[in-house]
Amino acid sequence: MVDAVLNVLKDKLNEYFKNVVGATESNIVEFIDTNSNDPISFTNDKITPFLINISEDRKFRNPDQYSGVTRNGIRTQMNPEIRIELLVLFVSKFGNYNQALRFLSHVLKFFQANRVFNPLTAPQLADENVEKLTVELVSLPLEEQNQGWHSLNTSYLPSVLYKIRLVSFIDDLSVEFVGERTLEINLNAVEKVNL
Repeated sequence: MVDAVLNVLKDKLNEYFKNVVGATESNIVEFIDTNSNDPISFTNDKITPFLINISEDRKFRNPDQYSGVTRNGIRTQMNPEIRIELLVLFVSKFGNYNQALRFLSHVLKFFQANRVFNPLTAPQLADENVEKLTVELVSLPLEEQNQGWHSLNTSYLPSVLYKIRLVSFIDDLSVEFVGERTLEINLNAVEKVNL
């Protein structure tokens, strides 16, 4: 699911650059080459979305430890969905510093105009059962920013950080069956009432 969310953002940004900015290259926005991770090497003349962190959004967590579901007449029990937030850094690396700033400005404009994504605006989200994504700009203090770039083991590049909210995970494979078929339970209740 994380891959689908990041691919939606990447594809939407590439579409924006082609239609609005008139970019002639096929893709301005690309992921890093994972063969060169130590130190991280961002691609030249590209904007790179880079996943910094995944965390749980506890504000919207279901208070019940287990949620009951009825499937095919069988009462089941499963862990509630987990809602996560993604911190994604968009790095603008171009040989011309002015061009890097210009493309970064377009990223800011794009997400200012497109703060919410849903299956209507991004049909790929329907395949992953994602109802809605919200994109929120994150402003880090200079010290935290410095620590982040230091942990990436690379020098600072023009970039902007966004929080992507409400990606829900439900593990359908780990459903535990508890109880009997619902139909049988109802029949037993009727029999006892008639006695």
